[in-house]
Amino acid sequence: MKKTSAESKKIKSSREDLVFEIVTKALLIVACLIVLYPLYFIVIASISNPDYVIAGKLSLYPIDVTFSGYRRIFKFKNLMNGYKNSFFYAIFGGSLSAALTLFAAYPLSKKDFSGRKPFTVFLLITMFFQGGMIPLYIVVNRLGLRNTPYVLLIVNGIQVWNLLVTSSYFKSNHIESLSEAAEIDGCSHFGYFFKILLPISKPIIITMLLFYAVWQWNDFFRAMIYLDKPDYQPLQIVLKDLLATAQVSSAIYDLMEDQEALTEMLRAAEQMKYGVIVMATLPMMVVYLIMQEYFVQGITMGSVKG
Repeated sequence: MKKTSAESKKIKSSREDLVFEIVTKALLIVACLIVLYPLYFIVIASISNPDYVIAGKLSLYPIDVTFSGYRRIFKFKNLMNGYKNSFFYAIFGGSLSAALTLFAAYPLSKKDFSGRKPFTVFLLITMFFQGGMIPLYIVVNRLGLRNTPYVLLIVNGIQVWNLLVTSSYFKSNHIESLSEAAEIDGCSHFGYFFKILLPISKPIIITMLLFYAVWQWNDFFRAMIYLDKPDYQPLQIVLKDLLATAQVSSAIYDLMEDQEALTEMLRAAEQMKYGVIVMATLPMMVVYLIMQEYFVQGITMGSVKG
């Protein structure tokens, strides 16, 4: 029996789909390797003999494994204090910023909110125009927030882009009939927000927590500007000082013309550099892997409507 035209088209379509799927997966694998290899290289470089790293002989696997770089890093006295401060800023600062973002996004998602458009325009303006670093520093100093842990919790506590994403998510999940039914039953805006809207908005809540926690963890500029006391400095500042100390020590040995000591300091600085990167990024990578399911849901749902 001869195959009908419909069957031929189906077979042809299936072959095209198969080719498309193979090409797509191949491109995705290549893209993943391009993204993941630098991270993998940093990890193996942090535990390899720095002589091979400096000579460019390290490529696919660690050579002459040693943890001397990590031992030097942990001997830095302010390291544990920096870790403690960063976890404090990431957890409490991220939670406070996420809570404020959720509170502010709810009225902006309501169509009957009379000040919705003016507030949205005002917030959008702040994304492009700001008062500047010096006026902000003066305000922070006058408020007595400088050299206090609260400065990193309050200054830039809400990011407008996150606010807009959260508002869009609320719009996409905001069922008007459900809101009207809640109002008929005598439920207030606060009751609807806490008892109905938040329980069905777990993805965006976790996404905002993750966004702000990662931002707090990675941010060092605000701490560099507003914090002089080592007791309040986050991990990023501590690691920056650690690397600077190693580089300065290398320069001093260079001036002393002690080539053997200089070589040892350069080896230590090279190994510490990669170890510092691993220690700074590992906690947030673990958090992201744990929360990635909610993260993807929050981003995709929040981008449905503008």
